[in-house]
Amino acid sequence: MMNAPLIVSRHPGAIAWLRANFPWLSDAEVRESVTASDVEGRIVAGNLPLSLAALCGEFYAIEFSGPPPRGTEYTADDMTAANARLTRYRVERVD
Repeated sequence: MMNAPLIVSRHPGAIAWLRANFPWLSDAEVRESVTASDVEGRIVAGNLPLSLAALCGEFYAIEFSGPPPRGTEYTADDMTAANARLTRYRVERVD
């Protein structure tokens, strides 16, 4: 379904954390990388370049209150320990 939520991440831990903490993402499609046509008008959770985030119907970025896990593949528990959160952004391209 084209308007269904989409998770954009290559990290299994981030995907598991999103699915466990946000029921509206429990069945979301997952892609490691996307194009403009993949995200246009959709609800997207993950991390995107601003040029793609501006095309989303709604965009939610994964952020950390504490130091983010770096250097190794992290788990959903690592993300919770690092105070991960999902923040909604409205991104607009201005010419």
